[in-house]
Amino acid sequence: MPTRPIFDPLRFLERQLRLKVELASNDKILLYGLNDLSAKRRQQAFRVAQVYDKLLRMQLDASTHELRPSVNKLLAQGKIIIKNGQYILS
Repeated sequence: MPTRPIFDPLRFLERQLRLKVELASNDKILLYGLNDLSAKRRQQAFRVAQVYDKLLRMQLDASTHELRPSVNKLLAQGKIIIKNGQYILS
């Protein structure tokens, strides 16, 4: 049975929607470049940020942009697990 690829919300926002994603000092997730998106894509970006809020915060909590962990790396490190199709933070 083929397995589904693992969804990485940060990669989706940055690579597919071409947004700049940052964690602000007031602990809010900032999405830059939303004005360049269609209304449907903008809504999709907001929804991904809302649904995967804790996971995105974990990914964005790196000292530099290059050191942001992917979902695969977090899985390998045991910081998250997938249970019944949902990410669970350990």
